Amino acid sequence: EFQTGRAVNGRAFKIIVYEVIVFLFEGKNHWRAINTRTEMTSVDLQDVSTQLNNKITSIKRSMQLKNMCNDPSLTNVLQKIGLELSSIRDVLDIFQMQIQQQKTELRSLQELKNAVQRNSEIAHHLLENIPAHLPKKVVEASTVDAKDVKVQKVTANSEPEKNSAKNKHFIREMEYLLMEEFNQVPGYMKGRMTYDQINAVVKEINATVKAKYKILNQPMKSMSNTTRNQYHAFKEQETKETKGQYFFVEADIKDFTRLKVDKKFHVILNILRHCHRLREVRGNNLVRYVLL
Repeated sequence: EFQTGRAVNGRAFKIIVYEVIVFLFEGKNHWRAINTRTEMTSVDLQDVSTQLNNKITSIKRSMQLKNMCNDPSLTNVLQKIGLELSSIRDVLDIFQMQIQQQKTELRSLQELKNAVQRNSEIAHHLLENIPAHLPKKVVEASTVDAKDVKVQKVTANSEPEKNSAKNKHFIREMEYLLMEEFNQVPGYMKGRMTYDQINAVVKEINATVKAKYKILNQPMKSMSNTTRNQYHAFKEQETKETKGQYFFVEADIKDFTRLKVDKKFHVILNILRHCHRLREVRGNNLVRYVLL
């Protein structure tokens, strides 16, 4: 193989010899490392010989390519190859830009996926923890017979005064406590009281006020003796400060609900007063709780 060095100039031959020496030196060190572990086999020598021949062949090809630059007949071919390499480089740059764009879009989609997953978990939590005091949706019949429609029209036309009377007797209700308001209540005030316990009392208060003012709005002729006595008792509770307002007293809670008027109940009343749901009007040894 070294005899082929006559076909090239002296400088190229020196380069070949230098490369061979370096490779042999590296191979010598490789052999030493192998000898420390096990004995060298014929397969190792064959591999070293093959690598050495490949190295020499690669150097010869490099010299041939260098000589091709001086050949006028191959100049056009080399220029075409250069143009094709330049176009390939441009295509690779475009591919790299698209890859970066795809990575950015992938990160955005991952963030969107995480946000959707968080919202889904929040919605699932809300679905499983719907407060019991929220009103339920009324399901209306989708199909109604023509006869029923006619009967409803006749009833609506024949009793307009009753409908107007119902609108006049609208009874106000206390608004339920929001979670934000509950969280802003001082800890010393609510103690171990929970959000659901407070709104359960609000529900009972609304039922009490509704029952009380239903009696007050009822015509005297349709009242029984017991209802008439309740009516007069409710009238005696009214004062100038409660005129036109909806209120209740502790006796109303006992009459219309099963709640116990104890220390726990008064703690909830203090919380509702703190959250501007009611106020107290005192007089004649009676505490009136006016809805706000």
